[in-house]
Amino acid sequence: MERIATILLLAACVAALGYLKTEQLKLYAANAEAAEIAAADNAAAEAAELVEAAKIRFTIPHDRDAYTTDITVALDGSDSFDAEGDSLSYTWTQTSGNDVYLQYADDADGNTTTFNASPGEYTFKLTVEDAYGSSSSGETTVSVADEPNSPPEVVVKVYETIEATE
Repeated sequence: MERIATILLLAACVAALGYLKTEQLKLYAANAEAAEIAAADNAAAEAAELVEAAKIRFTIPHDRDAYTTDITVALDGSDSFDAEGDSLSYTWTQTSGNDVYLQYADDADGNTTTFNASPGEYTFKLTVEDAYGSSSSGETTVSVADEPNSPPEVVVKVYETIEATE
């Protein structure tokens, strides 16, 4: 009888240990999954921060004219170069944001352009190609903020008036 009780107790202990090990493995798997999700969320947040940090930011200057709604922004790729000194051609393309008209100077080779920007974000791609057809591209995002304006200060004076007597 003692032997049967010992065997039953041993079997119960093995079953309990098996159950605890299964629960422990489930917990490890859940923790690992949560860590992977947290790492992916952190990576996405860091990538978003890098994108935000890379934006070129402008604010429409306050000029006391409520009808000023845009500014002129210049895009400049003139520091682009070819290691062998080949001649270069430049192509600017707007990839996002409200459509704008890119204006090139008549005497320029296309390495700079300007556009009128109202508040919003605009992304542009510059492709530089050498005489052999080899090219590289880069992107930049321009963010334009509204003209700042503070509300007027209200000053109320209260005083006694004295009526003139005749």
